[in-house]
Amino acid sequence: MVDLSIEALLDYHQIVSKTFGSEKEGYEFYNNYAMEKGFSIRKCYLERDETTKEICLRKFVCSHQGFRAAKYMKKANMKRKARDISRCGCTAKMVIARNKKIGQWYVKDFIDEHTHELVPPDLACLLRSHRRISDEQKADIIEMEIAGVRKHQIMNILEMQYGGYDMVRCISRDIYNFCYRYKLGTIAKGDAQTVIRHMVARQERERHIFSSNI
Repeated sequence: MVDLSIEALLDYHQIVSKTFGSEKEGYEFYNNYAMEKGFSIRKCYLERDETTKEICLRKFVCSHQGFRAAKYMKKANMKRKARDISRCGCTAKMVIARNKKIGQWYVKDFIDEHTHELVPPDLACLLRSHRRISDEQKADIIEMEIAGVRKHQIMNILEMQYGGYDMVRCISRDIYNFCYRYKLGTIAKGDAQTVIRHMVARQERERHIFSSNI
């Protein structure tokens, strides 16, 4: 068995030597790393260049970083049930900064120590920063929504189609939120175009299958 301290040291050296072409690339790298390890991340502090106003430093932290603000804990007129407390002061983070001369981003600081238990691999994909509704799923969800299929049934159908909840890569709440934005007409422009494109492509495939069976 590999000594955990040696493994952690190798991880550290591999990560601090990484460079990225953009802030987004740095985020995606750390998010993928987080899913492999069993935690979720979020964007935190940033700094901007005084001249160009472009982001020149960004901190990504574990989702358990910090503590819930006291004002949210003491609300007396809360209409919704309070969310479970997830922030426990975790110190895990990755900070990247932009090298102005070469335009590359490098790892300025990295801490991989957590104050909470990590999630098993088969559940990590359901943590917040790893959940995704794919373009094809968006088209399926809207078609089922239009047909009057209830939200929990939509989730059940997706689970059957993809072979389990861990393969769907989203949870019921994500479907509710997506359908709500769709009803309000506030889904992202790119989402709307993608859904239309998938629906048109599906109609073409079904038309071709139907005509070939005649």
